[in-house]
Amino acid sequence: MPAQRNNVVQSLSIALIVFVMLTFVLAVTTYVFFKQQIDEQVKVVEAQAAATKVKGELDSAVAEKKVLLTVIGYPEDDEKAASDVETETTDIFKEKFAAYPEESKNWKGVADWLQSSIAAKDKDLKALEDDKKKLAVDTEAAQKKLAESEANAAEEKAKLIEAAAAEKTDSENRWKEHEKNLAAASNAQESSLKRSTSLDSLTTEIAKGEAYLSAAGKKKFEASTVAEERVKLLFAELREREKTISNQNSMLADLGAADKNLQETILAASSKTVEGFDGKIASVDEGDRTVLIDFRTTRGLQPGLLFYVYDPADPKPEVSAKKGIVEVVAVESGSLARARVRQDGIRNPILSGDAVATSLWTPGTAFEAVIVGFVQLDADAKPDTDRLQELLERVGGHVERAVSPSTSMVVDAGLPRKLGVADDQAAGWKPIDDTRRNNQLKEARRLGIRVVGIEAFLEMLGLDRGSLTSDRLPRLDGKRSPPGRGNDSF
Repeated sequence: MPAQRNNVVQSLSIALIVFVMLTFVLAVTTYVFFKQQIDEQVKVVEAQAAATKVKGELDSAVAEKKVLLTVIGYPEDDEKAASDVETETTDIFKEKFAAYPEESKNWKGVADWLQSSIAAKDKDLKALEDDKKKLAVDTEAAQKKLAESEANAAEEKAKLIEAAAAEKTDSENRWKEHEKNLAAASNAQESSLKRSTSLDSLTTEIAKGEAYLSAAGKKKFEASTVAEERVKLLFAELREREKTISNQNSMLADLGAADKNLQETILAASSKTVEGFDGKIASVDEGDRTVLIDFRTTRGLQPGLLFYVYDPADPKPEVSAKKGIVEVVAVESGSLARARVRQDGIRNPILSGDAVATSLWTPGTAFEAVIVGFVQLDADAKPDTDRLQELLERVGGHVERAVSPSTSMVVDAGLPRKLGVADDQAAGWKPIDDTRRNNQLKEARRLGIRVVGIEAFLEMLGLDRGSLTSDRLPRLDGKRSPPGRGNDSF
């Protein structure tokens, strides 16, 4: 870039020198031309004077007086004497041509003197005109150079402004990139800090799992300081317990499926407790025997659903320790529902603040049941599966075909009753139904889902076979004795 700039300066310098030389040559040529013109003009004037002289000499012979008078400026008819004319001429010379240097003054000498004076003045005027032209040329060159300088200065200024703008833009972009990188680094640091904090919290929570391990597991847990190893120990313990629970569920289900009486006996001997309450009694209206129940949410709640009432002093009461039964009759808001009292006691009445619970509904979720076996609600041989499904749907539940992790309960209606002949079973019951029942019960045992018999499930709905056989719904009131411990269901 500097070499190119030096070449440009050198080229401009050479061009300027050539321009000055050409201007000087033009000035000299112009001067010579005009000098020749002036010389030629002088020659012409001299030639004219000579011609006049010759003519005067020729005419003097013809009209001496006329020539003389014409020369000295007198009229031709003027009759002054020659001495008078000479005297007047002398006076004129002294008055008007005093600067004339010669002593013998005559009109010819004066004319020559005037001619030479005019020529000198013309020469001076020409010199002045040449100086003026040169000055004009120099002025024009100076103006042109000034314009070029101004253009160059404007171009340099524009380049500087453009460079400054580019530098500013580049600086702003680099600052934005810096801020972006700074923000990314800050976010990465914050994320790393969160992960570190989360890892510390996770390690602390993992350490709490030691209390749930067996003695052998605790020794391994204490010996290991790495979180991953401790998690592996916890999962191994959970898998072992899952196998044990699955085996126990399988044994209990097999016993229950083999004999309903044995199933009821096992359930009666088991300590069944309420794991949590669904709501509490907000107010009691003794006049129309209704209560207002406060729930966390009434989503999924349907009229007709039964709730057991418990004393809230015991956070995990036994199912059989219920104070009474209430039936939802209306959902009044997103957290309040009206229920009528279906069963209570005089010595232990239902009061405001009592807790309510049911196994057929969880706040915010729908009750999902799977029905297996041959459902017989009346005395005929026709299956009543559709009727049992309708009863469940009336209280907000729904029936699915297969057991899944979202299943709330499995209702086992058992095998169909014998019709008299040893190998006879009810019409419509096929071997594939046996297979489906066994598979669903096995899946329920694997997932740890509760399996209840048809009698216990009807009890949850507030029904019994007698009411269904007589083709009417039961009407529980204070005169009906509460269910015994042996068939309590929750």
